[in-house]
Amino acid sequence: MALLLLLSATACQQAPKPTPTATAPSALASSSASAAVPAPAKPWFEGAWQGAFRAELFRIELSVGGVKEWKQDDGKQASGEGTLALQAAADGTVTGTARGALGDLSVAGRADGDRVALTLAAADASGFHGLILASQTPEGMKGTLNASSGDSLQVRQASVTLTRAAP
Repeated sequence: MALLLLLSATACQQAPKPTPTATAPSALASSSASAAVPAPAKPWFEGAWQGAFRAELFRIELSVGGVKEWKQDDGKQASGEGTLALQAAADGTVTGTARGALGDLSVAGRADGDRVALTLAAADASGFHGLILASQTPEGMKGTLNASSGDSLQVRQASVTLTRAAP
């Protein structure tokens, strides 16, 4: 029995002793776990966008009734080129400006899934107001702009193409 205790004590003395480390086991576990989890992907819409449109007359025709000014609108006023500058946040909030044939407009809206819905508003009530509905494409976003003057007597429509703005 004494021999067994002697062998046991000798074996314990010859066994390699663990070397102390600067990192505690709990810190190792948490750093390993965080390294294994990838960062969440950036939403496709997040960032700066730029675009262009060409506003044109949108003729509203009603079989009965209607507003006579709609028929009298020749489409010469408030038609032509325009530009958009937008900023989309990770939470889907979109803000920006539109300039051109429809005047200077503020833009606000949301990106959700693969679609974007934006409202256009002029600084004064008589200016143009409207909507842009766009969808994600391989090139960026494409959609339609619909707007009318404050009194709704002039109605315009345009195709809209948005691409990533240069950094």
